Amino acid sequence: MNIGRDIIIVIMLITGFIFAVSFSTLYAQTHIEEGTACSCTLPIPILIPTFSSLGILIGSIVYYVMFPKLRESDKKTTENAKVILDMLHPSEKTIIKKIIENKGEIVQSKLSLELGKVKTFRIIESLKRRGIIFKESYGKTNKIKLNDKFKEILCS
Repeated sequence: MNIGRDIIIVIMLITGFIFAVSFSTLYAQTHIEEGTACSCTLPIPILIPTFSSLGILIGSIVYYVMFPKLRESDKKTTENAKVILDMLHPSEKTIIKKIIENKGEIVQSKLSLELGKVKTFRIIESLKRRGIIFKESYGKTNKIKLNDKFKEILCS
């Protein structure tokens, strides 16, 4: 729930910044149209650097609030991937790593060159039965793809 609170804070900061810039722009435009731009309490030439600095400050706060959460999320994803790979047989792990290296899909003939046709076929069938991968016809061979759930975890 902590991430939800941080996201709300970030949205409030950005919304506040947009409101302040919009209101100040309206303020400046009104004074320019009335011809009192030089006599207003906040000089218009000061508005641009003020809001640029405020934008950098808001951006820094957003980065400070959100970046640790993103790194934590990436770390959890990497740990999840390691746990999943550790549960596999070494030859299954080899095939899954090859699929991951090829962005979630690989041609079966490529795998067969390394492990042999029969061994590759058996491993692929085992992984397919467990729902980790699926096969699609691809010319005279098959394209082996990770299931979307596993692709999300392993290929990110």
